[in-house]
Amino acid sequence: MTYIEQYFAALATLIGDLWMWFLVGFLAAGVVAEFVPRSFITRHYGNNDFASLLKAALSGLVASTCSCGAIPMAVTLREKGASTAVALTFLLATPWSGAPQFLVLSNFLGVANTALLMVCAVIAAFLTGLVLSRLEKHQRIDSPMPTTIHTGDACADGRGGPPLGVGFSIIQFPPQAVGHPGNRLIGVLRQAWENFRDLGKYLAIGLALAAAVSAFVPTTVVQRYLGVSDSPWAILLAVPISAIIECCSEGFSVFAGQLYTMGASLGVVFVMLMVGVTTDITEISVVWGKFGRRSAVAYVLVSTTVAVAVAYIIDLLSH
Repeated sequence: MTYIEQYFAALATLIGDLWMWFLVGFLAAGVVAEFVPRSFITRHYGNNDFASLLKAALSGLVASTCSCGAIPMAVTLREKGASTAVALTFLLATPWSGAPQFLVLSNFLGVANTALLMVCAVIAAFLTGLVLSRLEKHQRIDSPMPTTIHTGDACADGRGGPPLGVGFSIIQFPPQAVGHPGNRLIGVLRQAWENFRDLGKYLAIGLALAAAVSAFVPTTVVQRYLGVSDSPWAILLAVPISAIIECCSEGFSVFAGQLYTMGASLGVVFVMLMVGVTTDITEISVVWGKFGRRSAVAYVLVSTTVAVAVAYIIDLLSH
């Protein structure tokens, strides 16, 4: 079998295993997007305190968006009066709320391990928020300033996409029917399709990376360098690896899940997911531009440090 045949065989296997999870996940995300208004989320943020940070972290349980979709929502929160720490806590926690991520990761890790990582992601976001809140109170990071946002600039390729409700190039859903009683199913399908349009290319990147790893990286290499170990190097090595991969949370779910099946530890998977999205170039650039240079630097350093610490705890618990 040639290298090309070997690669596409691995890719076909991955797609065959995951397509149903993608379908169910996008439909579930459509249900959340249709029936849970964003106003429900935004009105529950207040001061830069414990309660507001906790709400921002727990909002991941009700919000349904990818890492790039969370960016305009976080900026909007800050524009509406939320503190920098609260908005960044929301930004860090939200990508791990989506049904696609949970279902895809469950296929690789199992439901119990996936639930553990999701809970740890919320805890890590909250702990990061506490540190950022203290920095903000001592004016070590930038406080909110009036800004403007264009929601079409949300996604991670820098070109953006149409906001919800804009016409589609391939599939057209009648916009006048979405909000009418008895036509909520159309709204669910519309939201699911919009999510797919936004995330499909990033899922494809994740699948392509996962297939390459599966086809060409020996399992023994993954087990040796990213597997469960008493040494700190496996988790630390995952930090630069995840930082150089440009992908959204859904793509990282596939990539990190594939690493787990090949011997990587749960802590490594957690770092890949958290650090990979935090260090996304578009996310950093938006935080730098909208929240300030000091906020961007603190966001990356604090969230990465917390993610590594939590990853070690996850590996201890999973032994």
